[in-house]
Amino acid sequence: MAEQLLVRALKGGKSTKIVTLNGKKMTKMPSTLGKLPGLKILDLQNNLIPNVCPEISTLTQFQNMKLKEFYCEENPLFLKQPVTAAQLEEVWSLQEITSRFIMNQLEDRNPFLMEAIEWYPQVRDTLSKGRKCAICGKSFLTIWIDCVEFVPPSKSWKINRNLQLVPLQMLICSYKCFNQRGPNRFGIAQV
Repeated sequence: MAEQLLVRALKGGKSTKIVTLNGKKMTKMPSTLGKLPGLKILDLQNNLIPNVCPEISTLTQFQNMKLKEFYCEENPLFLKQPVTAAQLEEVWSLQEITSRFIMNQLEDRNPFLMEAIEWYPQVRDTLSKGRKCAICGKSFLTIWIDCVEFVPPSKSWKINRNLQLVPLQMLICSYKCFNQRGPNRFGIAQV
């Protein structure tokens, strides 16, 4: 039955706006949903789906929310079960140390570095890949801790009343900052 509904939705292509697969005992999110760029409402409630497929990330990026309504309640998608992780001492590469220093100096508008960076497009390109720590706000390049923060959904979203928290990805620059995180932030680990 779920397959028939999905085939019908795929035939609609870009014009498919709503897909309802509620209570179909599905154990996997259909990766073909990524082929529906016009999708606005996705209902996958009351299934047995343990994780979100990577193909659907283009539809559910919270920054450019293309999907207006996403119902995923009663699926074992997110388990908030904290486990203790070993905090290994970080040994940063010379590139990471230098990049962090330069990116943070550029934030402070250091005129010497701002002028010097114009002469090295390769360095400018490398630094453009930098990210900001969700805790301290400082820049980092390649080494971070992947975290998730559970926040109340925006009031502008049309969601089920039962949905109280939404997971948002956070990047943290070091274990020092990780140890200062709030109670609703968790490190992501493979278990």
